[in-house]
Amino acid sequence: MSKSLVFNKIPLEEIETGMSVRYSQTITDADVKAFAGISGDRNPVHLDEKYAKSSRFKNRIAHGMMTASYFSALFGTKIPGEGCVYTHQSLNFKKPVFINDTVEAVVTVTEVDIEKRRVKFKTVCKVDNKIVTDGEAELYVPVEFKKIMINDKNELLKYKTQILELFEHSFGSKMDENLWNWAYINNPNENPIVSLYYDGEKLVGHYAVIPIKFIHNQKNLNAVLSMTTMVNSAYRKYGIFIEQANEVYDKATELGYKFVCGFPNKKSAPGFKKRLDWTLEEGLYIANFSYDELQQLDKKTYSSSISFNTQDKENLEWRLSKPNQNYFKNVKNILKEFEGNFDIVFNGVDFSNLDRDKKYNLLLDHSLDKYLDKKEFDYIFGYRLFDISLDGLEFKKDLIISDVF
Repeated sequence: MSKSLVFNKIPLEEIETGMSVRYSQTITDADVKAFAGISGDRNPVHLDEKYAKSSRFKNRIAHGMMTASYFSALFGTKIPGEGCVYTHQSLNFKKPVFINDTVEAVVTVTEVDIEKRRVKFKTVCKVDNKIVTDGEAELYVPVEFKKIMINDKNELLKYKTQILELFEHSFGSKMDENLWNWAYINNPNENPIVSLYYDGEKLVGHYAVIPIKFIHNQKNLNAVLSMTTMVNSAYRKYGIFIEQANEVYDKATELGYKFVCGFPNKKSAPGFKKRLDWTLEEGLYIANFSYDELQQLDKKTYSSSISFNTQDKENLEWRLSKPNQNYFKNVKNILKEFEGNFDIVFNGVDFSNLDRDKKYNLLLDHSLDKYLDKKEFDYIFGYRLFDISLDGLEFKKDLIISDVF
């Protein structure tokens, strides 16, 4: 290889034991002085002719670390190539290198660990075919993802097959295509925001939000609902989810959405709180009531709360058209049959017109912990505000927000 290094990158999967690259450079007086300035090592054996002549070397010598730096040049530009990171280097300095010596650096692959994304090398520098420096190195090769941000339904359709395949890989079951179309394509509240990460041609990460309308003091609030977080199991150690989510939130803020919300499960909730700055309300639970018990329920006023916008006809009609579900309205309540009971998916507060011989599931918050004996299971609601003017307002939590997938 000539003195001029040309940038190159070899994919980790193509690196094999025995691969070798080399680089040669003639040490000049200017190189030694420049390295002394950069490193701070102004030892006179490198810089002072008179001092050097009285030393055991009889002439000025180059810094040992200068020759070792040629290994870094090869790693960063040839193999593995740009983006790689040093994790280890051992060095043995065997012979001095003098000004005007031509140093040839050679690195040879000795081991490749695909799982840990580590590559080990034998490292050797020679002058006149005699070893002056040798050692061993280890490099980490980060994954570089191709990132696609989609905010157009027609564009999203191009990736539908791969998204459904990643869903099956992530959750062990197929996603209903009609459900996907309903949430992402048939949603009347503008376009979804979807981040896709690819390793080569393979889709490995997906984070999305869909637009949904809320209301506060009779004013519409455009918001987004967090949806189907998916990362291929082999890539879950790279922080893809956090990176994708923040990129999506930046886009949502740019588009004027007021907040993102959702109902993370217990496993993912800590990540939303710690790494994505979500506010979590973890004291929620689903309780089961008879008709008579509902009538005795403490009535809570939600007039000043942020709630799902049932007044927007398109928003409500779309929401109640979810495939394979049968929602129905009962005065101000919205219900859905579930395993012989009825979920109150939108709490209209007045339950007097409900059927007397049925049982009802209702989402309650921690302020109504007196009904914990009726609890079926816990629930978590969370959100992150993009509009800080909403800080301090209460959310009305209803299953109509959660019951999407």
